[in-house]
Parts: sequence; C-alpha cells; structure tokens
Amino acid sequence: MAITIHQEPTTPNMANNDLLFVVTSNTSSAAQFQYVCDIRNTSDYSLLQRIKQQPNPNAYGVFNVGQIITQYLGSDNAWKTAPIITGSTSIGEFSVLFGEQYGVSPSSSITTYNGINTTPSQDPAKSGSAYYHINNGLVDPYNAVNWNFASASFYTAVSASAYITYSLQHILSNAPLSQSIQDGEYATVSIYNGNFMDPISDVYAQDINWIQVRFYNSSGTNIQSNDYYNIVSNGGGPRTASNDLWSTVAANQTTGTRLLHFGVGPQNIEDSGISIPSTWAYYTVGFYGQGDDGLENNTGQIALIRFDKSTGACSYNGVRFAWKNEYGVWDYYTFTLQSDTASTIDRESYEQTFVNYSTDSNTIPYDKSRRGTSQFYNGLTKRQTANSDWLVQEEADWLRELFYSTNVYIQVGSDFEPVVVTTVDLVEKTNPRTQKNFQYTLEFEPANQPRPRL
Repeated sequence: MAITIHQEPTTPNMANNDLLFVVTSNTSSAAQFQYVCDIRNTSDYSLLQRIKQQPNPNAYGVFNVGQIITQYLGSDNAWKTAPIITGSTSIGEFSVLFGEQYGVSPSSSITTYNGINTTPSQDPAKSGSAYYHINNGLVDPYNAVNWNFASASFYTAVSASAYITYSLQHILSNAPLSQSIQDGEYATVSIYNGNFMDPISDVYAQDINWIQVRFYNSSGTNIQSNDYYNIVSNGGGPRTASNDLWSTVAANQTTGTRLLHFGVGPQNIEDSGISIPSTWAYYTVGFYGQGDDGLENNTGQIALIRFDKSTGACSYNGVRFAWKNEYGVWDYYTFTLQSDTASTIDRESYEQTFVNYSTDSNTIPYDKSRRGTSQFYNGLTKRQTANSDWLVQEEADWLRELFYSTNVYIQVGSDFEPVVVTTVDLVEKTNPRTQKNFQYTLEFEPANQPRPRL
C-alpha cells in the first residue's frame, strides 16, 4: 500500500559514487512482490531507466543508481571558455521515484502501484527529494566519511542579495589555490551556482554575481583590474542583468546554471576581450556575491585563486595537460621540463620473386626495379614523455588525479588533443627530514595515432 524511503543521497552529488536508496513497504509480503524504481530526467520527465527488485531477506529494498546515472552524463569540454559557460553534459537533474508491484496469488497477474496509494496501474510516484543534481565525478571512497559527496566543502547557501561577509573557497578542484601559468595557456575553474533546495529558495543560494581579475607586477602593485558579471550575455546565468536581485531570478535556474565554468587562463582572459598588461607577474581571480541594492558585494567571497607567471624552464616549452578531475570538471598543469618524442614503426611485408610469373604479355622484361621484399603495411606508434619541475607535497598529491583520470588532453597551440597516459615514474622523498620535494616523469600516447604514409 505504501513505500517508505529511509535513506537517499544528498544533492548535489557524484554519479560514479554509490548513490543509495533504502526503502520498505507494508505490503512486501504480498505474492510476487517487487519494488519498482524509476529514474527520470527532471527537465522533460522522460523515463531513463526502470529497475525492479525483490525484497532482501529483511524485506528492505536497496537501490544503487550511481552507475546507471553515469551513462546519461558526459564531459563539458570547457577548456577555451571565454568568459563563462554553463554546465551541459557534466551535470544532470534526475528524479528517482518508487513504487511496487504484486499479485493476489503466486500465479496471478501482477499490478503496479505508485507507492503512495492502492490505485492500480500507476507509475512509481513516491519520492524523497523532488530532484537530485548529479555531477559526472567519482570521489575516492577511501577519502570519504560516508556514502554522500561532501558537498558542504564546495557549496554553501548563504543569504543571497545581502551585504554580509563570508570568505569561502568553493572551486570544484583539489588544486592548490596558487598555481603557475604561462602566457598563451588556457585554464578554467568550475563552481556550483544558485541553490539545490526543494522547493527552490529565493532567499538562500551560493550566488555568483560578479568576477574580478586583478593583475600585479613583480613588486606586488596592482596594475590593472577587470570586472565582469555572471549574466546570460556573458554565457552564465540565471541573471539577464547584473543588478537583478536573486529573488527575481531564482525561479529561472536551470540545471546548467547550477554548474558554471569560468575561463581564468591568460588566453581565456584575452579571448574574453581583456587586454593583459605585459608586465604582469601574477593575477588573482575572485568570485563574489551581490548586495541588497543589486550592486557588488566585495565582502562576500565565494572563491579566490592566484596564478603566478611562469616561463618554460631551460628554454623548454613544456607540455600542458588538462584532465577531468574527481568532481567531473577540468584541472590543468604544465610539465615544464624536458619533453621527448619517440616513434615505433611496425612493418608488415611479403616476398615476391624477381620473375613476374603473373605477366599479361608475351614476354617478361628484365626489370631491376621489381621488388623482392614489398611492404604492404606500416603502423606508427608515437610516444611522448614529459617531466615536471620539483613539486611540493600538495602539488604531488593533487597531480595523482591526472594519472588516474580516463579523460586527458594536452594543449597544442590553441587546440586540445586527447592523449592516453601509459606510465608514470615518481622521484619522491626517501628521507622525510631532508627531502621535501617530488618529481614526476609521465609517458603518454596520442589517442589518435598518426597515420603512416602508404
């Protein structure tokens, strides 16, 4: 007659995690009883998957929807964002609903009930939260403290459109908040925006209203500042005008505007129309809220990161990697030391006689150019190595995500090309008293190998 939901995931969460629901029913002893679970796309309410499960020996139903939801998510290739884009495939909004089916005897037909009442032939309708926002990420379960993603470290709903003071660091990354970067390099950061409450709150949100880029010279003097707004015309939202109060736009949120990608690399900034001063030594990018008059609240900091200017070490250009991190968005790092390229050619050949026994004429000419050994296939495998500079503990721990990621690219000019990481060598401190640094040597292959000439 009725389904009870005892456990459900929090929102936002990560698809590749274990997203667990525990349910019971007061009719679980009925003949042919099964729990029924529907996973729907909240935007159009289309049915994505229906799962049926018999009760366990204790009459509970335990559903793990994480791996199922993963197949409906992808990666936002946001590397060249200028200045903002909304999440498209790396975040989704899903509704998970429960019902039940059973018969009057072991051999009777079965009837589906919605989990709320005994009206027959209805789709599952019993729900906990009306929807769940899920990223295409995977948090290391050995670093977790429970089944749910620790979203409080990346999302805090505060009183929106209010001059209050808060200082958060809510970028979806484990990267250091101070990084090195070169002119011409791309980088993005991704941050939750808006709210995930049910029903939608027009009072509380993690509301990114404006972004400030501040350039400094080598003496630490601020030489240029540029502000821009998280509005639809800049690729963000849900605001259409910078002075729209949160209460007027909360209902306009979409799945995409709840995850925003910001272009923060020097090349992203220039592509946004901002001229970077040639004398910059470092710059900061800050993300801030809004005051109750619709203007900038510079005491409401959602995140602040710093980029120090770097140049290729010993005239090496380095190799810049972009990889999907454990939160389903992109991180970047440049291996600045020597890089090498080696190619292996696999050849297939056959032997033919000097005499052309397949002649189609009355005579066989003496032909010195006729091959004895003839190649019919050349396969080329290109391998590259990249060497990092010396790394401190925080950087070394963070870069392990690059080695575990299944979605890695390198920046080649203004393009990003997919690669496959094959091996990693690590030089690390063997004496914790005297050796404090690490160095990585990484070997990788292009995902699309060069085609040999036939």
